[in-house]
Amino acid sequence: MKSLIRIAALILCASTASTAIASQDDATTTNALVLAGGGARGIAHAGVIAALEEMQIPVNAIAGTSMGALVGGLYAIGMTPEELKLVVDNMAWGEAFQDSVDRNNLPQRRKSDDYDYPTSLSVAFKDGQFSIPLGIVQGQQVRQIIKDLVIRAEHIRDFDELAIPYRAVATDIESGDAYIFSKGNMVTAMRASMSLPALLAPVEHDGRLLVDGGLAMNIPVEVGRQIGGERLIVVDIGTPLRTREEITSILGVTDQMLNFLTRKNSLEQLSTLGDNDILIKPDLTGIGMLDFEETEVIFQRGYDAAMAMRNQLLPLAVSDAAWADYLAHRTIPSATEPMVARIDIENNSNVSDDLIRARLHQQTDAALDRDQLGEDIEEIYALGHWEIIDYEVMREPEGDVLAIDARAKSWGDDQLKLGMNLASDLEGGSEINLGTSYRWTGLTDLGGELYARGQVGDTILFGAQFYQPLDVMSRFFVVPEINYRDHDATTLGPEYDPNEVVGTWRVRRLSAQLDTGVNLFDSIQGRLGVFRNRGDNASDKEVSGQLPEGSFDEGGVIASIRYDNMDNVFFPTQGQFLYADYQAYSKDLGSDANYERWEALGQAAFTHRRHTMILTGKTGQSLDAPNQPNNYFQLGGLFNLSGLTQNYFSGRQMAFAMAQYQYRLSERSVLPFDMPAYVGASIEGGQLWSERSEVSSGDFQNAGSVYVALDSPIGPIYLAYGRTEDSLDALYVSLGWPFLTNMHRLGR
Repeated sequence: MKSLIRIAALILCASTASTAIASQDDATTTNALVLAGGGARGIAHAGVIAALEEMQIPVNAIAGTSMGALVGGLYAIGMTPEELKLVVDNMAWGEAFQDSVDRNNLPQRRKSDDYDYPTSLSVAFKDGQFSIPLGIVQGQQVRQIIKDLVIRAEHIRDFDELAIPYRAVATDIESGDAYIFSKGNMVTAMRASMSLPALLAPVEHDGRLLVDGGLAMNIPVEVGRQIGGERLIVVDIGTPLRTREEITSILGVTDQMLNFLTRKNSLEQLSTLGDNDILIKPDLTGIGMLDFEETEVIFQRGYDAAMAMRNQLLPLAVSDAAWADYLAHRTIPSATEPMVARIDIENNSNVSDDLIRARLHQQTDAALDRDQLGEDIEEIYALGHWEIIDYEVMREPEGDVLAIDARAKSWGDDQLKLGMNLASDLEGGSEINLGTSYRWTGLTDLGGELYARGQVGDTILFGAQFYQPLDVMSRFFVVPEINYRDHDATTLGPEYDPNEVVGTWRVRRLSAQLDTGVNLFDSIQGRLGVFRNRGDNASDKEVSGQLPEGSFDEGGVIASIRYDNMDNVFFPTQGQFLYADYQAYSKDLGSDANYERWEALGQAAFTHRRHTMILTGKTGQSLDAPNQPNNYFQLGGLFNLSGLTQNYFSGRQMAFAMAQYQYRLSERSVLPFDMPAYVGASIEGGQLWSERSEVSSGDFQNAGSVYVALDSPIGPIYLAYGRTEDSLDALYVSLGWPFLTNMHRLGR
C-alpha cells in the first residue's frame, strides 16, 4: 500500500514538474522592450531586435524615446527584423535632416534667389520685427519619410491596437515634463519624440510644444512599467560625456550640455530596474549620434550585445508553437485603400488655396494615389510659402476625406538677406561690394512679391521689381522694375587706341523695364520686354589725359531665356545652366542709335564620386553698337582669364571658355549646415574685340588657375593662383561667384 502511495506521489510530482516547465516555456509574463534615444547610435536597437527574434523572445510592449521611438514604432507596427534592417540601411538620413527641396525641383523664381548674393544667411520678418524659426529644420522631409514607413498603420489611432502596444516619449518644452504618446497619429508621435532642440523644430500637439523625449526621459523605464511590463528588456545606447580635449567648438559645447541632461535622467530611470529586468548596453565606442554612415557597424554591435547576454535572455524564450502563435498575432488588420470622396485644404498663408488645389492631381471618387500625392506636396512646398505641408486621410461617414494641412511660416515669409562680393588679386586690383536684398512675399492671392536690392562698393546698385503671376500655376507673369547701376569700365584692351587716353570711366545708368514671361516646367523661363534707360559715362581715373565723357539714351525690346537645373549654384555636381538675352535698340523707343546686342552664359557639371568636371562658356556680341563704355563687356580676374587683374580687358565683342576640375575634400554631412572644402584647377581661354568682323578663336588669350575653396554660409571662398600664357600671374582671394562679376543680368 505504501508503495502505491509512493508511486502515486511520484506521478503527481512529475506531472507538477511537467506543468511548471510548460508554464515557463510558454510564459505569460509581459516582456516590455525599452529603447533609449541616442541619434545614429539608436540603429543598434534594430540589431538587438534581430537577436531577440532569433532567440524566440516575445516582446509584448514597447516604449521608446527619440531614435528608440522610431525603431520601436516600426517594430510595433509589425515590421520584421529583416524589414527593419532594410529601413536603417536605406534611409536617406541626409534628406531627413533638411527641409530644402532638390534645387532642380524649385520653381525658377526661387532658383533666382541664389544669384543676388552668395550667402545662405538670411533673416525673416514678422509684424515688422526680426523673427527666427524654432528650429533649423522644420521637419518637412522627415515627416514624409516617417509617413511612408508607417503607412500600414495609418488608420490606427489607439497605440494599444498595434501589433505590439507602443508608447513614444517626448518632452513638453514649457514644463520640462515627459509627454507620453499612447494614441493619435504615429507620425506625429515619432516626429515629436525625435525633435532635437535647435536642429528639428518642436511639434505642436495637444496644446503643447514638444521636443525630443531625451530631455525628460531618455530611457523610458517608467513608461515600460506603465504599459504593463512585468519584465523589462532595456537597451541603453547613451552617448558618453566628451573629454575636455573633445570640446573644441560651439557644437561640442551644445552636445555636452544635452548629454548632461539626458544622462542624468537616464541614470534615474536605470536605478529603478529590478532583479528580473535585463539591461543591454551595446559597445558603441567611437560612434557619435550623427554617424549615420556607420549603419552596418552600429546594427552589428547591437546584435552582438544582445547575443552576448544569451544566458540571461534565453529563459524568456518560448517554444516553437508559442513563437509561431506570437508571430501570427503580430499583424495589423489592413484597412481598405482610401477612396477619396472630398479634398479639404487648411491653409493659413496669405496666398490662395487655389495655388494648392491646382497642383493636386488627386481626383475625388478615386483611390488615393500616394506616390503622386507625395510629388504634388513637394511641388507645393517648393513654392516657399509654408513651414510644413502634410496630409491625412480622415474616415468620415460620407467617405474618406483627404485633408491637406498647409501651415504658413510661423516666423514670417518676408526675407532680408545680407551679402558681400569680394574679388582681389592682392596686387591692388580688387572689387568689393556690400549689399542687402529684401523680399516681400504673398502680397497677392496668386503669390505676388516685391523684391528690393541695395548695394554699395565698387559697383553701386539700387532697384526694385514686382513679380506678379497671372495664373494659379504661375505659368505666366509680369515684372515691372526700376534699377540704378554705377560701375567701372576700363579703356584698356581692344578698344584702346594709342591716340586716346588710358583710364577708367564710371558708367551710371537708370533703367526701367517691363517684362512678361512664361515658366515652362521647373527649369525653363522665357521673357519678352521693353526697356528705357538713361545714363552717362563719367571720367573716374585718368592716366594720360582727359577721358571723353557724355550721356546716353537707350530704349528697345529685350528677349531672354533661362534654363537652370543645376543642383548647386556655386559648386555644382550635376546639371546645366544657360542664360541668354537679345536686345534690339531702336531710335523709335528713345535710343540714341539703332543697334543690337546679345549675351549668353552656359555651364554644365559632371561628377563621379568626389570628382567633378565643370565646363563654362560665355559671350557678348554687338552689332553696330556705339563705341562707348556703356556698351563694353569685360574680362580679367579669377576665372575670367586668371592671372590678370580685375576687369583688365574691355570691348564690344567678348568670348570666353573654361574647363574646371574640382575634388571634394570633406565628407558629406547629414546636417543641413555643411561646409565642404574643395581643391581644383581651371584651364581658360578668352578675348575681346572691337568689331564683330575681328572675332576669331585664334586670338584667344590662354590662362589657368589652381585653387582651394570652401562652401561657407557667407558664400564660396576661394584662395587661388592664376597665370596667363604671357607669364602674367596673380594670387587671388575671392568671395562670391567670380566669373559672374561682369554678367549683369543673371539675377531676377
